[in-house]
Amino acid sequence: MKTQVKRFLLTLGFMTRIPVNVDLGEVKEEDMHKGFLYYPVVGLIIGLIDMVVYLLIIQILPETFGIIFAMLANFFVTGAFHLDGLSDTADGIYSARTRERMLEIMKDSRIGTNGGIAMCFDILMKYVGLCYCDVKWLMILMMPIAGKMVQGAIVYKAVYPRKTGIGIYVGTVSLGTVVGTVILGLIAMTLAFSWWGIVMFAVLYLFAYLFRIYITGKIGGITGDVQGAGSELCEVLLVLLVLIITRFWGFPAGLPYMFL
Repeated sequence: MKTQVKRFLLTLGFMTRIPVNVDLGEVKEEDMHKGFLYYPVVGLIIGLIDMVVYLLIIQILPETFGIIFAMLANFFVTGAFHLDGLSDTADGIYSARTRERMLEIMKDSRIGTNGGIAMCFDILMKYVGLCYCDVKWLMILMMPIAGKMVQGAIVYKAVYPRKTGIGIYVGTVSLGTVVGTVILGLIAMTLAFSWWGIVMFAVLYLFAYLFRIYITGKIGGITGDVQGAGSELCEVLLVLLVLIITRFWGFPAGLPYMFL
């Protein structure tokens, strides 16, 4: 039990700015690799913080401000970790350079035109999408979970493309750990969106896998930046899927909506 708590806290501390001020003892690589299991749980914690901020703000300001502050809360909690990965990935992949040069550009801390455009569209699509969603608080809660629960499709048995350095989770995560994230993700999606959640989970997971194939074809593997980009893109895709379903069949609300 202590080992699992340790792995959870390590993952939480790595993926967010939430301080983990406890003595975790000796940290092994295995602890980080197996801590990948808690990706959806970390997503849930981030989503809960974003949702609480949204619910508090809409008590005094219009809903649109609630969405803005929820997004700001997300950036504050995560340090815009994944958004930075999206920017770096876009700068590298769309630089029209050699594979080696793409990897160098992705490692550069400076933001290029492609990265700036990617970030702007990511933020804009999330904001506009949430404005049109019927149950905004539920979407704000679920978006970080969606981005985290599909990461197994991106990193499992993947190759790290650089000669030096190593992605913490790239190619190191076991099948059992990936299956665990799938189960947790399916439970969360089903509770939130009823049986539609299973359909959306399948679409998101397939998208993440196809994204992995596309990026691997460009740079020969997967990096931490690519993980971040995949997370951001799946959050946007979740919003789009819900909007499409809502237009034709109504909002796919599950248990949380029914009890509130």
